[in-house]
Amino acid sequence: MSEGKELCVIRLFICFLVALWSACSAFSAEEPMALSTPAVARLINAAEKSVKDSRGWADDLLDVLKLHNLPASKENICAAIAIIDQESSFVADPAVAGLGKISEAALRAKMDKVPVLGRVALHFLEVTPSPADNYLARIRAARTERDLDLVYRAMVADAGKQTGLGLVINSGLLNKQIDGRNEIDTIGSMQVSVDFALEVAKRRRWLPMALDDVYALRDELYTRHGGMYYGVLLRLGYETGYSRKLYRFADFNAGRYSSRNAALQSQIAELSGTALAADGDLLLYDKSGKVSGGVSKTEMALRAVLKNSSFELTDEDIRKDLLREKDNDFVQTLTYSALRATYEQVTGKRPAFAMVPNIALSSPKIRSKMTTRIFAETVDRRYQSCMGGSERP
Repeated sequence: MSEGKELCVIRLFICFLVALWSACSAFSAEEPMALSTPAVARLINAAEKSVKDSRGWADDLLDVLKLHNLPASKENICAAIAIIDQESSFVADPAVAGLGKISEAALRAKMDKVPVLGRVALHFLEVTPSPADNYLARIRAARTERDLDLVYRAMVADAGKQTGLGLVINSGLLNKQIDGRNEIDTIGSMQVSVDFALEVAKRRRWLPMALDDVYALRDELYTRHGGMYYGVLLRLGYETGYSRKLYRFADFNAGRYSSRNAALQSQIAELSGTALAADGDLLLYDKSGKVSGGVSKTEMALRAVLKNSSFELTDEDIRKDLLREKDNDFVQTLTYSALRATYEQVTGKRPAFAMVPNIALSSPKIRSKMTTRIFAETVDRRYQSCMGGSERP
């Protein structure tokens, strides 16, 4: 073989090796190593030594990831483990210390605000369905959220019988009025919003949900598999562009894309000189999560900032773009791009893509100071600990 041909063969061989290495690297980047049930169980035990049936939790978690077409990577598994450990210590329907007494006190405080009707309502609860087994006593004895949930359902059923409206109530026509007033609105091992789970369930049905269907969904959320099914979807089932898991953990608490939107609020506040709550909501929302007709302080300040910029955006243009604030493609809107470009031009600083929202959390279940930042940072520490642990025996 001539020297030229030999050199050519060597070059081809080198190119082949480079191409092979690149293909392998690309494959490994796109397909992270899937963990086995024993490996996941070991990570769960490392996070929470007292967990019962870690192998069962591991099996269900892997099945949930498969159902959502998410890779069973250590990153995804540790993210789920961190939230479950934070929210429930791996208990599908966790007990809440003093829940019954807390709930009774909250109920009595609410009734005190309407003295006459409140006294009538409390008397009803003390004698119905019977003085020996009344609703107030059931509330007082509640240990878990499901206990309270079942009391509320029994009260609804009883009201249906007494008024003769049972068929109307069960039809689903009054779901918003009935289930919407159920104060147990986050459920299970990952404390998933019932409203989120309902939205997911509705998208998979072509028939309206009857009240029994809503109750069945709630019961599913109280199970190990069901709680993780909706919790993992809420946590991992969307694109973000975040550089750190910390922001996803904050979103889990405050709502999808809240971290991205909070950064935008901070930039609007700096440019406008307006004090804004960096809560991740650019628009105003009602209790059901629907956009209300009013104009938020954030939107007003944003209009003022862009009115003085070189971008020709009307109030209608801005509102149309802001309606996409809960979607990943909001970053492709002219409003989003214009605000970030204006910020960089005026301040000379590169605008942050995300920041943890500043939200103070309050609930009868919360005994100490809790904010979205404290929640996100606590979960992130659990996540980092899990990632640093070994899934091997």
